[in-house]
Amino acid sequence: MSRFTEGQVLGDRYELLRFVAAGGMADVWRANDLVLGRAVAVKIMRPSMVSEPVFAARFREEAVLTAGLAHHNIATLFDYGTDLGIGYLVMEFVEGDSLSAVIRNEGPLPPDRVRSIIGQMAMALGAAHDAGVVHRDIKPANVLLTESGYVKLTDFGIARATNSAALTRTGETLGTPHYLSPEQALGKPATTASDIYALGVVAHELLTGRRPFDKETPVATAMAHLTEPMPTLPANIPTDLTDVISKCLAKDPTERPIDVHAVARAVGVPWVEIPVTRHSVGPGRGDLPIQDKLVDLLVPPMSEICVLSSRSARTATALADLGHRVVGVSVDHDLALGLAEASNEADTGGPGGVQWTAGDIRSLTREALGSPEGFDCVLWAEGAVLELRPGERAAAMRAVARLCAQRGRVVVEFTTSPAYEYTEFRDDFLSAGMVPDLLVSGWDLRPVTPDSTTSIVVLSRR
Repeated sequence: MSRFTEGQVLGDRYELLRFVAAGGMADVWRANDLVLGRAVAVKIMRPSMVSEPVFAARFREEAVLTAGLAHHNIATLFDYGTDLGIGYLVMEFVEGDSLSAVIRNEGPLPPDRVRSIIGQMAMALGAAHDAGVVHRDIKPANVLLTESGYVKLTDFGIARATNSAALTRTGETLGTPHYLSPEQALGKPATTASDIYALGVVAHELLTGRRPFDKETPVATAMAHLTEPMPTLPANIPTDLTDVISKCLAKDPTERPIDVHAVARAVGVPWVEIPVTRHSVGPGRGDLPIQDKLVDLLVPPMSEICVLSSRSARTATALADLGHRVVGVSVDHDLALGLAEASNEADTGGPGGVQWTAGDIRSLTREALGSPEGFDCVLWAEGAVLELRPGERAAAMRAVARLCAQRGRVVVEFTTSPAYEYTEFRDDFLSAGMVPDLLVSGWDLRPVTPDSTTSIVVLSRR
């Protein structure tokens, strides 16, 4: 029985409002953050697990691992603490159902919807794998899905850094048998390829409405992944989707896609309705433009953002209103000074408005802009890109890439024109160490079409 009840306050800060779900290792509550006045999810270690030192260590490690992951498809971790000797995690509260509930209520999902879900899961796993973290328990219960179709990957509770010592005993296998890779069934360590296999199992279940292997015992289920062929997918599934799922489900890990980024590319650019915002907007400010919504979702709350153009002053102010720390850069010293004065005088609703400075993109440094660890997101106006001569592009793009934190993003909006396209700049971005994650229409964030008048490209550092 839980030691915690509705109305109880953990750590003098988190008021428990409603019990949400019970898991094997932790209970989840909806709570109110009394300091910041926002809804949060609190995951509390179950009392039965308190006496297990290995699990307690695993629970603490989840806090460390999740805190190091910043991605719009990963549930953000806010805090970790203990109360009554029991550890708890505080995470963003996601309005929506688990993917397991969606399957249970709706059965097989349409292929296009599966593409979006799997693509978003792949992008979340890509961020984790790039940070050296293997999830090790990919399953529908650990995926939250909003009403608009936005995915949040949760529960890194049995994850571990790929370069850290395992917390488990030799030969111990962690994970759920229905989604366990063949190598894990043999007692071998989980790798990024194991997460890819589990992703394929989830995709198979989404398209069929049932688990591919569901035997009488957990051991029999795990061994089926090792020895039995995967059930055939329905004939009406598009061939390209069938092919990528089949590759993910290869028994030999070396025959699976090279990484989850390849999976994301293979299923196509995922599209979802972008929610209005995660944060509250100041009185009278109304809804946010589409690009600002996208940027707000790409980064955790209260992120550091750099805006490289005075032409994006409105965007900079809007993002500051949402609680982000925003630094604006203009090549024009007088204009930067004027914007700084206007920002200081305006009642923006943000933490001090936007900090404007003057500088050349090619000579900017993190330290000079007051962000030694790098920015979570850099917004680069199209005009600033086009003003660069072809011979200057690569150097400027490398400078922009250096402004980003290790898992930071660069967002560039292009006007579609017969004179040029984003693809003309792709090689320069790649040479600067930036990989395109997303290319969408600037109007509705759908994939770019011949009718699109603007496009937004989101890049990450390799």
